Amino acid sequence: MPATQAPPTSEDEHGTRPLPVSRAVDILPDPRSALPRYAAYFRARHRFWEAFPEGQYVRLPTPGTDLECGFHALILSMRHQLGARCASGPGSDPGGEAGSAVRVPTLEELRAVFRGAVVQGENAGAGMANLSWFTADQLAAVFAEWGRRFLGGGQRCQMGWVTDRDEELGLEGWPVMMNTPDVETGEVGEGIVRVWVWNDGGSLRGGIGHFEGIRRPTQRELAVMGDGQ
Repeated sequence: MPATQAPPTSEDEHGTRPLPVSRAVDILPDPRSALPRYAAYFRARHRFWEAFPEGQYVRLPTPGTDLECGFHALILSMRHQLGARCASGPGSDPGGEAGSAVRVPTLEELRAVFRGAVVQGENAGAGMANLSWFTADQLAAVFAEWGRRFLGGGQRCQMGWVTDRDEELGLEGWPVMMNTPDVETGEVGEGIVRVWVWNDGGSLRGGIGHFEGIRRPTQRELAVMGDGQ
C-alpha cells in the first residue's frame, strides 16, 4: 500500500468518542543477526511504519459472527486504510495504479475464495480442513487470491498483522507481513495493495485467535494518548 493515505477524520467511526491508541514494538537493526526470520520482521517493520507513522494504530471492534472475524477485519481495515482509494461496489472500476479505486471485498466473495480450488488446495497441502476461524496464513491466502480474482489490473494483494505487546505472556507486538507468491515483504511500488489487521496473539502462539480491523489514529486520539502518558 502506498504511504500516501487519506487523512483520518477527527472522530472515530461512530463519531462519538476517541478510541485507545496502540503502538507496535519497534525493531532495532542488529548487524549481528543474519537470521532470515529477523530480516523478514525488519522488512515488515518498514511496511508497517509506512502505513502507520511511529507504529501507532487504533483497533476497530470486529464481530466474531460465524467465526469469521478475519473476514470482517479485512473489510474494516481496507475501508479505513485505503481511504479515498476504496470504491463502493462490485461494479466499480478496480483500476491498476496508485491512487485509483480499490474495491472492498464482500463477505460472500471472501467465503467463495476460501472455498475455492486454489485456497482449498493450499489448505489440503497444510493438512487443514477448517471452514471458519482462520489462521493468519489462511486469511492472507484468501486476500491474495481475492485480489487475483476480483481486482485485476495488475494489482497484487498482501496482508500483514500486528498484535499488542503482552508482558504477561511474553509476546512482542512486532508487525508480521505475510509473503505471497505474488509479492514479497521487501517489495515496494505501484500495483500492490497492502492491508493490515490486528490479532490477539493467537497467531504468535501458533494458533488462530481473534482478528480486528485497524486504522490510523485521529489527532484527537493522539492527544488523549499524550495526556495519559
